[in-house]
Amino acid sequence: MSATEPIDTRTLPLEHEPIEDWQRLDEPAGTATTAFAELGTIGGVDYGLWEMSTGAMRDIEGDEAFLVISGTGRIEFDDPARGPVELSPGSLVRLEDGMKTRWYIDDAPLRKLFIAPSED
Repeated sequence: MSATEPIDTRTLPLEHEPIEDWQRLDEPAGTATTAFAELGTIGGVDYGLWEMSTGAMRDIEGDEAFLVISGTGRIEFDDPARGPVELSPGSLVRLEDGMKTRWYIDDAPLRKLFIAPSED
């Protein structure tokens, strides 16, 4: 997919898949799903959409900045330890490579537009 033509980031269809076993948290009962669409690369930076259903999951982050488009929730940080970040439309967040996080989504889907260093 390419964003060379304008797209509506709020309504672009995304296909959800269950989270991986290692990402599951005991609460709620591991029913979270995520979806992803890479939209393109510019100046060595990838950008795209990521979405999560209601629920909770753990993750190990890569370098990225993201803007929340829809949904609400919070990110809690296990390593490095820091206070939680509340997420709502308009929130701009920077994550660093290797951060260990827990995501809790209340009003779903939580959809974000991300930018990250290209892996190529």
